Amino acid sequence: MSKKQIDKQPLFPRHFLISSVLGLLGVVLAFYIWDVPLANKTVILVASYVIGWCFYFGAIHRPSWYWRTLVRWYHQLGSPQHFYRISGWWLPWLTLIAVFLLGVGVVWGLAFSPPHYEQGNSYRIIYLHVPAASGALMGYMAMGFCGVVALVWRLKMAEIMIKAIAPFGAVLAAISLFSGAVWGKPTWGTYWVWDARLTSMLILFFLYLGIIALQNAIPDPRQAGRAASLLAIVGVVNVFIVRYSVEWWHSLHQGGSMSLFGAAKSQIHPSMLWPLLLCMFGTYFLFAVTVFIRARTEILWRERRSNWVRREVENAI
Repeated sequence: MSKKQIDKQPLFPRHFLISSVLGLLGVVLAFYIWDVPLANKTVILVASYVIGWCFYFGAIHRPSWYWRTLVRWYHQLGSPQHFYRISGWWLPWLTLIAVFLLGVGVVWGLAFSPPHYEQGNSYRIIYLHVPAASGALMGYMAMGFCGVVALVWRLKMAEIMIKAIAPFGAVLAAISLFSGAVWGKPTWGTYWVWDARLTSMLILFFLYLGIIALQNAIPDPRQAGRAASLLAIVGVVNVFIVRYSVEWWHSLHQGGSMSLFGAAKSQIHPSMLWPLLLCMFGTYFLFAVTVFIRARTEILWRERRSNWVRREVENAI
């Protein structure tokens, strides 16, 4: 579409108005059908509609700018040099957010949340166990996505991200298994059973270790990245098994008692739920911080013979 054609078209074309109305009807329908807490679905649906409306409006009047921007972001995030520069800007802010959320969440959960009416104070390990487990699952899903990008588009940064995600993901999976065992002793009377949830989580931990082992066993970084990408994609199936194991099989592990986006409403009292959410999001930001640090270190090692790395080192010194 030429610039004259763009300038001549009305501010709100007919197809834009029709799409806006249909989208609004879809939001209203989802609002009444979606069985999620009121505040959650209101924020999600309104934010989704507003973002989609603004993106569509801008794409109609400035299509070439949108396309150039998307292509530029694709090349910048796929370039080790640009990712190193951009991540350097984000890293301090992500660190501050992670420290704040974890600090407030941990202190609130351990010191100010009321005791559980059945488990007493032993339930407080939830503020370590649940963020670690959800972070491990989220990290593996991110590795699966990067694996697809690495195999389809051959982006070096996707392979680097898999290598950066795996170690901390394995740590979170190990923390989840250990804290679950400690919590299980007073709750179930045993540290471990070959339960569907526990066994699939153990498999997730071994998948993380397998990806780390592959990357260290193959000398060529690109071949190691492709092998790790394939294992990451295959292992995504286990993430869904972990998530839905308590629903698919009879399990000693309790079912889901908290839901932000699902059909079930949260069964946790707000005085316990909010510090848990702070700990979870703090863990996600901490995960991002560790991934950025490891990715930046890996970039410097792989690009150590590049001129821009020499300049970075000279500026740092």
